[in-house]
Amino acid sequence: MPIPNIPQPVTDPTHPTFLIELKRKGIHVMALIIPIGLCFFPTRPALALLFLVTLASLAVELLRFRFSTMQALFMKIFSPLLREHEEKMLTGSTALCLSASLCTALFLIFRCTWVLEDEARLSLFYAFSFIILGDAAAALFGKLYGRRKILGPKTWAGAFACLTSCLIIYFAVRGLTGGYFPWETAVTGALLTTALEILPFRLDDNLRVAPVTCFTMYFLLRAGFFA
Repeated sequence: MPIPNIPQPVTDPTHPTFLIELKRKGIHVMALIIPIGLCFFPTRPALALLFLVTLASLAVELLRFRFSTMQALFMKIFSPLLREHEEKMLTGSTALCLSASLCTALFLIFRCTWVLEDEARLSLFYAFSFIILGDAAAALFGKLYGRRKILGPKTWAGAFACLTSCLIIYFAVRGLTGGYFPWETAVTGALLTTALEILPFRLDDNLRVAPVTCFTMYFLLRAGFFA
């Protein structure tokens, strides 16, 4: 049986492969404006901006899939920052916007209001912050130090970096939320994010990991499980 071609760690932070990944994840981290906006900005302007950006991103994606000239222009501009599968599928940034919009819309529909309750705001903030920074940390540390594999290209070093970054986010921001969000709920979300990020599903992490983590933490809060 042939041995799967699993990428080996780069080890050199100046290697072109690592520098491309660093640039890609640096841009990815800028998406933190989404969870920050939903949690700390006035609700209605934040929602309006999120939905507009999501619609604009989906429009660009549909146009490039429909018209070859648009696809050629899109690839000319963004190809250095795209993974291979993103050439024919939604980009990670569009998937993130879509996921955040769908989760937010479900919260609003469930509560029949245009105002996000505290449990929803904080669940959205931590779930999407976890996947944005956790995924970036896992990718970078996995490339540099990932010698022991878990599943496919996923490594123990990447998983540890993902979990650690999630916990750092929680304890760094906890004071800004008045300690309202129980640490047990945050740890559950961090562990869930790490575990789901490891699983080798084709569906984009932003579409499968963040929503599961978000609604799990929300229901734990609503049920007072760790109160």
